[in-house]
Amino acid sequence: MNKVRIIIDSKKTTAKKILKQTQKLLQDNGFVISRTPDFIIALGGDGTLLHTANLYRKKGIPILGVNSGGLGFLTDVTFEQLFETLAEIKDKKFVIEKRMVIQADFDRSKLYALNDLTIITRIPGRAVEFSATINKEYINRFIADGIIIATPTGSTAYSLATGGPMLLPHTEAIIVTPIAPHTLSVRPIVLPAQSIVEIKVGKKGRAILVADGQRSKFIRKGQVIKFKKSHYCVKLIKPVHTTFFNTLREKMKWGGREDA
Repeated sequence: MNKVRIIIDSKKTTAKKILKQTQKLLQDNGFVISRTPDFIIALGGDGTLLHTANLYRKKGIPILGVNSGGLGFLTDVTFEQLFETLAEIKDKKFVIEKRMVIQADFDRSKLYALNDLTIITRIPGRAVEFSATINKEYINRFIADGIIIATPTGSTAYSLATGGPMLLPHTEAIIVTPIAPHTLSVRPIVLPAQSIVEIKVGKKGRAILVADGQRSKFIRKGQVIKFKKSHYCVKLIKPVHTTFFNTLREKMKWGGREDA
């Protein structure tokens, strides 16, 4: 773990300054910046990490998410903690978490996501008609603003905001969460990771398929999208002192009253 590459959100106004500081920290700790890295630093926010995860999904190179602003739920190492974290990596005091990736197959196209794949209306204020099957068994037809197919990593993202459950990151499962369904009985469901979910877009409404909020494809009426666990996984570097529940408390203020 000596060679490293930096992926940074260049849109941030402080990007150049932070990049130079990071390069100096790496050199001071004896790391070599390389295009054939042992690990990657995703420097920015969660969006930067998701972008990096998609770029290197097939190569299996571990990613260290470093937050330089914003919430940073996935990028749970702050920039101020980077020096200490690099020293820990040098001393091999870290863990690598394997995170499940979800994929969507339709026509001859594929989309992959670390967090979620979402079919959503292309026209704000207009709903879309869906039909769902799980492992070839018909489930139901419903009308909604959209539907989210999420991984355990994505359970604390868009799915959670629309009423889905939180899962531990290493859980092997697929979460199906409807967005503003027109029927109260259409609720989120957690499925085994090996499940195959097929969603057919009906005649009502126009839809778009979005991967991790970053990449998208238009979906035609009558099209069937197959969702399943990908053969690939994303490897995240985590400091040994970082825990999922601690991140929930710090980033999302999850839990009860600590001072009660």
